[in-house]
Amino acid sequence: MNKVVNIAKNTSYLTLALILQKVVSFTYFTLLARYIGPASLGKYYLAISFTTIFAIFIDLGFANVLIREVAKDQKKVEKWLSNILALKLPLSFLTLIIVFLTINVLDYDSLTRTLVYISCVSMVLDSFTNTFFAAVRGFHNLKYESISSVIYQLIVLVFGYGALVMGGGLVPAMIALALASVYNFIYSLYILRYRLRILIKLAYDRLLIKEIFIINYKKEFL
Repeated sequence: MNKVVNIAKNTSYLTLALILQKVVSFTYFTLLARYIGPASLGKYYLAISFTTIFAIFIDLGFANVLIREVAKDQKKVEKWLSNILALKLPLSFLTLIIVFLTINVLDYDSLTRTLVYISCVSMVLDSFTNTFFAAVRGFHNLKYESISSVIYQLIVLVFGYGALVMGGGLVPAMIALALASVYNFIYSLYILRYRLRILIKLAYDRLLIKEIFIINYKKEFL
């Protein structure tokens, strides 16, 4: 009975969060398009899309592995999380280097490059936030993630719209997105450390890391 109640609560949290998130996101998109125009809006979403493509190489499906393995045995959450974080850290640096090289080789204008650089902050932080919340999902808890997703969009709306009203352009709007990512990262870290009492550290267990890649391979290709 408790399991059914927990599933119902999680479903309610997630559904409500998705609705509120879409409403806030649509409102901000409308305001953004009104203030900066179609051409600038294109650059804004180009920068976001550009980094989103490369964000795949930071995670490589680790979040899904973490959710499944923690759900199977919650006592091993620190073991799995610490090794996945140890993998993601060098992958983040490598991905950032590739993004910087690629955006400059493609010879975009200086504004677009600046937007991509700022978006890289969101790319890295969002990837780690996703990993932290993946661990929380392993405990069958979507409440904190649902709350965070709504507040994230509200931060983007408030700071982004505020910058636009004060005459700011694309750069302040992108900074608003980065600020929201900073909040999300800190909040997810707080939930893990102080709500679930999970120690955040880096560890390198060669056998476990090999197992992570094997599980991920089987999930993707078998």
